[in-house]
Amino acid sequence: MCKNSCLYGYFYTFAKRLLKANSYELSVVSNITSFFRGLTSRSVSSEDIERAVNEVLSDVPTAQIEVNQNTSLAITTVWACVTLLSESVGILPIHLYKKTPSGRSLVKAHSGLQVLNFPNHKAALTRMDLLQHLMVGATLWGNGYAQIVRDKKSQEPVSLILLHPNDVEPQVSEEGFLFYEVKGKKISADDMIHIRGLVTDGYKGKSPIAVHRENLLLTLQVQSYGEKFFSKGGNTEGMFTIPGELKEDAFNRLKKDITSQYSGMTNAHKPMLLEGGLKYERLNIPPEDAQFLGTRKFQKSEIASIYRVPPHMVGDLERATYSNIEQQSQEFVTYCLMPYLVKIEQQLNYKLLPVEQMGKYYFKFALGGLLRADSKSRSEYYKNMNFIGCLNANEIRAMEELNSYEGGDEFFVQQNMMTVDNAIKAMDNSNEPNKQQPTTEPTQEPTTEGEAGE
Repeated sequence: MCKNSCLYGYFYTFAKRLLKANSYELSVVSNITSFFRGLTSRSVSSEDIERAVNEVLSDVPTAQIEVNQNTSLAITTVWACVTLLSESVGILPIHLYKKTPSGRSLVKAHSGLQVLNFPNHKAALTRMDLLQHLMVGATLWGNGYAQIVRDKKSQEPVSLILLHPNDVEPQVSEEGFLFYEVKGKKISADDMIHIRGLVTDGYKGKSPIAVHRENLLLTLQVQSYGEKFFSKGGNTEGMFTIPGELKEDAFNRLKKDITSQYSGMTNAHKPMLLEGGLKYERLNIPPEDAQFLGTRKFQKSEIASIYRVPPHMVGDLERATYSNIEQQSQEFVTYCLMPYLVKIEQQLNYKLLPVEQMGKYYFKFALGGLLRADSKSRSEYYKNMNFIGCLNANEIRAMEELNSYEGGDEFFVQQNMMTVDNAIKAMDNSNEPNKQQPTTEPTQEPTTEGEAGE
């Protein structure tokens, strides 16, 4: 009994020092002491103490990092991908065209084009604000929304209202019609611009953040670990051991000295002076053994692959070269941006154009700026297209954002070129057997001196 009581008293004092006075920690102390109160008929072994501590500490809740659309932006790669995609789409010019027998013509006056360029005068929204909002919603929540406000008489669009993805819920009626519920109100699908991410049910896109929550949680935990590690001056967690028992005053003084003199960035790498047989032992794995930097680099590549963004565009230049960066930039437009651009174009064609104009008018992004190669490659392309009469000078100047000039609308071809039919006819004529062949040296009649003198 004496041995049990002594151990109980010692451990209770230790627990009170280790755990501070909040409600949960007091319950931990209560659980520990109740365990030792039950040990009245047998001796306390080291295994008993270890089991008691493990049982109690296993119930201690760890601080959970919440992963959602807002907290994920704290991850630099997520921020870079979302910013890159939304701003890349936002800066692209978008035009309205009308199909003509000879091709197409640019439309400059149209209600749908007007509301696209000036979405909402009251909110001072620009076209870039609209497109960026739709892309942020699609890349974080999997859905970007903008409500169309129409004129009651003409039903032409007059403005757009940006909606938060959490406030909108796509639903399907019993008759199979799609509509959107926004804060208790039902809005027709014709009056909602909806840019979806990956869709599995045909109506609502899936959030990349929700699908890859565990992957992003690992990244946040690595960041949190790094913040705690460096905030402590690069010192990892450990424990102090002493052969005997410290009195209350000595314990408080030692704790105060260690906290004030050896913790934090300002006290990093100071030599630690220990007294009274006190020893320090590091408990956790050092960052180099835990592959801290390797994990951060791997997570950056993982997140970039979620959004199909080339690594060099989010700051990962480890495998980048001059040649493959240009190729990856082209792939970024083709495989990453193009699916979003097509979705936006189709939504605008379906929602901002009257029914009688569908198929005759269409919106189209101008990708010339993003698809431009280097100056040498562009020069060779323009030269070849001009030689075969495909592009004239003014068309080439327009692609380079230059003004046209008089006479630049003429098309030219090389003079020594001919059609295939004419080439075949020329070969047939040269192979005819009865055709008079010219002599190599024409004959000349002799002349007299008089004739020559004349």
